[in-house]
Amino acid sequence: MKNSSILNDKKSFVLIFLIILIAGILRVLGIWHGYPFSYYPDEAHFVKRALSFGSGNLNPLWFHKPAFYMYILFFEYGLYFVFGKITGMFNAVADFAVLFVKNPGPFYLIGRLTTTIFSLGSIWVVYLTGERHFKKGAGIIGALLLTLSYGHIVASQYVKADIPAMFFVILSIFFLLNYSKDQRFGSLIWASVFAGMGTATKAYPIVMLVPIVAGVIMVSFHKSEGLLSVSLKKAVLYIGATLVVFTLAYFICAPYNFIDPLGREATFSAFFLVKRELTAILGGEHVILPSDFLGDRTGLFQGLIDYLHVLVKTTGMGVIIAGIGMMGIIYLVSQLNRDIFLFLLYPVLFAGISVLVNPGYAESRHQLPVYPFLAVTGGALIAAVAKKSSRSIIVYVLTILLLCYPFYKIVNRAVFISKEDTRNIAKTWIEENIPAKAKILIDEDGPELQMSETRLKKLLEKAEQADKKGQFTAHYDAYLSYQLVAAKDSIAYDIYEIRFPWWRETEMQEGIHELISEYDVDYGNPLKEVGVESYEYYVKNGFEYVIVNSDKYNRFLTDHPDSRRFPSFIRFYKELFNKAIPVKVFSPHTDNRPGPEIKIFKL
Repeated sequence: MKNSSILNDKKSFVLIFLIILIAGILRVLGIWHGYPFSYYPDEAHFVKRALSFGSGNLNPLWFHKPAFYMYILFFEYGLYFVFGKITGMFNAVADFAVLFVKNPGPFYLIGRLTTTIFSLGSIWVVYLTGERHFKKGAGIIGALLLTLSYGHIVASQYVKADIPAMFFVILSIFFLLNYSKDQRFGSLIWASVFAGMGTATKAYPIVMLVPIVAGVIMVSFHKSEGLLSVSLKKAVLYIGATLVVFTLAYFICAPYNFIDPLGREATFSAFFLVKRELTAILGGEHVILPSDFLGDRTGLFQGLIDYLHVLVKTTGMGVIIAGIGMMGIIYLVSQLNRDIFLFLLYPVLFAGISVLVNPGYAESRHQLPVYPFLAVTGGALIAAVAKKSSRSIIVYVLTILLLCYPFYKIVNRAVFISKEDTRNIAKTWIEENIPAKAKILIDEDGPELQMSETRLKKLLEKAEQADKKGQFTAHYDAYLSYQLVAAKDSIAYDIYEIRFPWWRETEMQEGIHELISEYDVDYGNPLKEVGVESYEYYVKNGFEYVIVNSDKYNRFLTDHPDSRRFPSFIRFYKELFNKAIPVKVFSPHTDNRPGPEIKIFKL
């Protein structure tokens, strides 16, 4: 703004305050989904690894995601522990750990609220970016568009790194645009710092290095800079400084991504993956790796179509908001200057790399880094149209009317996920009607039942002999020990899980077996067996009940790709449904509630 800072503009401040207040309410509504449990496995990864740092070993040992967000959670859990100790909730670390086993709800809620804070922070930075670097009103409208982006709200309610990484991306671009305008070295350094912190959270922000380097070059070689030699020297020095600062910020926030050999492999593998895909496009041989199963392996054009389809879906950014944002891109390209070029460079590169690396595979949360940019471009477009209109109020009223639809869908979802999950209802019924210590076979990610002491002791014997530096085995014995304490005064069962190796492209081995290959143990705990036996096997071995859920069995009893890839699972579920005695069904359709259908059978 020309004559006053953004914060001194009272009207803008009131509007952004109201928008962030609305954003906070929409993100908090339903944030307790599944409470006190989480039925989204990735949340447990972050929470358990954050808690494991309490052992004194800050090495996450698992590098599918960098550890910075885990360290943030660890700090918060430390504050929670201190608070609990002062108030007498628990006396020692062991009590704290047992509390997590018995009631993990507060730990998940702390993590979800942390994600929500990053989410609200991204809305604030969109406002700053739009108002300071684009048109008057672009920031307010952009903040509103991001506030009502369905996929942004959904991701805000999980303990995941996507939202924090997106926050660091938009914060980095904000300071890069500051540098482009004021040419202050400090602004450039902050852009590099936040890009490094973001990359230490999730890989998305590493792409910011390209706009940062481009920004340095464009500013350094501006015609007002003078001699070419001076410009070149300045560019080299500044680029070197930004790379050093970026790397240092990354290292400080996620040191074991550089120290641990497995961490280094994960850190730099992304570069080799992009290189491999580019080589294939340029005529080289495309080598299919085991990890490629996630992509549908479509062509690049179809991959781009799929990417755009996910972006405009109701569960993504939505056709209205994404459409406004994409029209905003066209408008800004027509006004192209250095700032606009630098601003648009990141989303174009990020989307392009996403399609290049995994054509045909896109999820809404993977597209989050694009959302703030589309929000700003959409805000800039609407602000420009309003400025040119003789009655700008009509433009803003029409915009609000268009946003009523995504608002309705968001509120409708919040009401839905706030209801009790079918798995929680099933858990209560099971503990009231099935005798303790019964031998139960249960689908993974089903009702959260406590294992019996007998079962836990068998698992603990094995865990104590396992690799203490393994990705999934390092703290597994300690976790089982805390479960053993919790089981002493809980309703517990002899539980055996049906674990489906979802990461495998085909069924490599039928029946129950351990994970042996390097690829397998990178995705699952080798101490937890995978696979399923025949119905007769479980009858002969004394199993009394089987508890399955539709998220699992529908994969094998419907026209799902997994139904062709894993024949042993198909046979088991068909035999179970034909031969076992139905006991109870908990359907989400009865009361329109979240969760899968839970079916309980007696053998």
